[in-house]
Amino acid sequence: MQLRLESRPVGEVLIVQCHGRIVAGNEVFTLHSQVGDSVEKYGDVVLQLDQVEFVDSSGLGALVRLMRAARLKGGDLKLSGLQPRIRKMLELTSLLAQFETYESVEEAITAAYLGSRYSRGKAGDARPRMLCVFESIDVCTFLREVLCGAGYNALTTLSINDARILLKATKAKLVVLSSRFQAVHGKPTQKMLEEIDPAVSVVILDENFATQDPAEAAEKLLSSVGSRFAAPN
Repeated sequence: MQLRLESRPVGEVLIVQCHGRIVAGNEVFTLHSQVGDSVEKYGDVVLQLDQVEFVDSSGLGALVRLMRAARLKGGDLKLSGLQPRIRKMLELTSLLAQFETYESVEEAITAAYLGSRYSRGKAGDARPRMLCVFESIDVCTFLREVLCGAGYNALTTLSINDARILLKATKAKLVVLSSRFQAVHGKPTQKMLEEIDPAVSVVILDENFATQDPAEAAEKLLSSVGSRFAAPN
């Protein structure tokens, strides 16, 4: 089966779901071309391998190269959901110990935020930290730029499930939420987030936020955030 990759950012970590086989030829080329660029941008990348059937020698070599490239830049390439056959292969080739491996994506993301890259550069960051959850990556980019430009430390994600992971990992105290995500399976999202951290505050954006005048949208966003969260100096 031809290798297929599905990527999604979770804050400052990129999750790459892999489907198929990682073998010599187009598959290894695809892995290098897509994940290699992601390492440049994100630093921390998690390869989700629970849907990978087989990895050959070229594939293992590619994983090692990508991991080393990430670490040279102060990040890492983590592996999650290893199939028993692939884990055994890594053990037999003495490569397993070179990687950080996790049973789940959630564990890998949490480890990334607790790792040296963030403990050196992020833990001492005094800017108020918050999460932004919106279904559009373009709107997420807009939210991040507006909030970071105003002195906040804003992380973005496209899904509530990933927001829950980020909330646990980062201890953010405010969540900026798309109106489409007010409830999940009939349960209020704010209540779901408060089960993780009772102190978390939630700002819900207008239904037409994505189509509002950018200056007006930014002004209202900063006003809403400032009323809930201590404004940075």
